[in-house]
Amino acid sequence: MNKTVWGKIAALLMLAFLFATVPEAFSIMPNENTEHVYYGYVPPSTNIPANVDELINGTMVVTPVPPGVAILDVVGFEDGTHFEIWNIYTNTLLYSDTINRFERKFYFLEYGLFFKVISTRRIGVMLSGGFYAYDPGGVGWFIGGFSTFYPTVTGGFRGREFIFMPAAASHSSSYSKQRIGYNFFLTALENCEWEVSDVVGRWSGSGSLSPRASHTIVLRTRKNFLGYEGGAGQNIVYHLTSTGDVMVCSSALGDFVAVPAVTGGYAGKLFYTPLTLTLEDEARAAIFIVLPLEPGKVTVYDDSLNVIAERTFTESEVENGEYWAYTLAVNESGRFKLIVKSEGNICFMVGQTEGQALLEFLGDDITFIGARPNQEIRFYAPTMAILFAPDDLTAMIDGNTVQMRKDEFRLMESGPHTVKANKHIIIQILASGSAWDDWGSYLIEPLDLDATYNIPEKFLEKAQDIMTIILTYVAPAAIVAAVAVFFLLRLRRYRGKKSLRA
Repeated sequence: MNKTVWGKIAALLMLAFLFATVPEAFSIMPNENTEHVYYGYVPPSTNIPANVDELINGTMVVTPVPPGVAILDVVGFEDGTHFEIWNIYTNTLLYSDTINRFERKFYFLEYGLFFKVISTRRIGVMLSGGFYAYDPGGVGWFIGGFSTFYPTVTGGFRGREFIFMPAAASHSSSYSKQRIGYNFFLTALENCEWEVSDVVGRWSGSGSLSPRASHTIVLRTRKNFLGYEGGAGQNIVYHLTSTGDVMVCSSALGDFVAVPAVTGGYAGKLFYTPLTLTLEDEARAAIFIVLPLEPGKVTVYDDSLNVIAERTFTESEVENGEYWAYTLAVNESGRFKLIVKSEGNICFMVGQTEGQALLEFLGDDITFIGARPNQEIRFYAPTMAILFAPDDLTAMIDGNTVQMRKDEFRLMESGPHTVKANKHIIIQILASGSAWDDWGSYLIEPLDLDATYNIPEKFLEKAQDIMTIILTYVAPAAIVAAVAVFFLLRLRRYRGKKSLRA
């Protein structure tokens, strides 16, 4: 990582560490029964280019971008949603605005900012930055795009309705289709009919999927000024509906993602995620990380339920905080669709390295993880992590009890961590890779952590090939038929002989 950039981030974070307890922000929000809150931190990065392009209702709009900022995009799920963006370090209101359903607004946030977004209704909030974040083609190592799961309209990451601005794809319809990291990666958890369209009604796509089947599209989104980009849509906000439960995400190069459980939250026994490594380099490795919360066997499958790897964790290994980091590929291309089934609760993460094929070089990217009240979670931080408190709470952080006030944040060093609190907690994980130049993620709120679901029927049913069907059903039936014919012929012969004697 660039030493100057790291020096800036270290200085900012040390200052924040000394004064991390801040007074609770005073909100001027309209009086509503429910407040939705999203927390984040803006890592010092390379500058976004001076101009970026966005396709709005079929017209390319050029937006100037000042140096030293990242971009926060807000997507409206309901009409008349009021929201505010606060600097929680200085207790300062930065922006106050109202947004409608299908609308998107964006804001520039300075590097080093610790912030929160509070809203009267649920919204989609995406933070991204770096010089190559919106450069789909890239040059050499410098390839844009980032990976993130898209939140549902109702809460969580599994559902039947999504309104979202896509993350930037990798190699978006550029020189090689084999290199594309798709920013619309739809996976069916149940049998479903689905449709996605831009919110201006000028493009749509649809289809049907069975459990575990997926569909990919490159959707238009923000890009660098005059940068090459292909893709579907005439706008940068999209609406997805489905008759059955689905999950949808972006799967690009140079990513790091805390994977939400299929059953809700970030701790569970069943997970699904794509992982896209489409650039061969000895410094690039595709890796998954399993962090067990309970003893038992963990099995990682491909989307046909063929076993990729498995490991059994003992009770002592769980107590000692051991984790399992597994390298899927190094210096080779691979499009992985991972299904993880565990006997005990686990947390699951995936990513790719940049610079060296080592865990501490995962990224560059940011990702979020969180827990419900009194729920334990574990995670690996390649660079560092930040724990945010949406309410006054008591937290157990790596065995140490900590009291935190609302809007307070705590810094956590690189490596594995275990956290549990008596209220909701939200954690941002930073993975710097070799430099902060193309990163992004959707932010999460407590409602995303509270959403729970059943294990989808037929999701773990393995399709039988023709030989299995023959051996299982046809062969036994043929044997029974042969035996029946044999005895029938014997019976006829016996009756024939008996008739001759008579």
